[in-house]
Order: sequence, then C-alpha cells, then structure tokens
Amino acid sequence: MNTKKINQSRRKALSKKKLSKEEIEYKEGVASFNVWMKHNKKLEDMGLHGTDYYVRRVKELEAQVKRLEAKLTVQEGKTSNIAHWEE
Repeated sequence: MNTKKINQSRRKALSKKKLSKEEIEYKEGVASFNVWMKHNKKLEDMGLHGTDYYVRRVKELEAQVKRLEAKLTVQEGKTSNIAHWEE
C-alpha cells in the first residue's frame, strides 16, 4: 500500500479537536482499511482475485531471475575467455 495515501487519509480522519488514543487508533485503522479495500478493488478490476496478483508477480520475478542468471553466466563466460586469451 502507498504510505503517502495512508498518511493523507489519517490526517483527514483526525480533526482539530482533541481525540482520545482509542479514537485516534480507531480512525487510523478505518483509514488504513479503506485504502486496503481501494487497492483490492483495483486488483479485482484487473481481473485478479485473492492471491492471483501475488502468484502472477512471483512468476514475473522468477522469469526475471532466470533472465538475469543467464545474462550473468554469459558475462562470466566472456570474462573467463578474455582472461584465458590474455595468458
């Protein structure tokens, strides 16, 4: 979640009058929940429900790791060939 949005919603939720600690915690919790619900609504609009978003994200990250590992092995192969060639 975006902490900037959470902080903005907290500031809006807290009025200028003096609130008790319980009231402040309650209003912050409600604001945090509303931001969370808004984020979930965006995911649902994208067609992702439950853990679908996280499953898709893990697959994307795994593919990125494979690409980077392949790139790294190619670079290591080039450096070892250069070092061997210089000898």
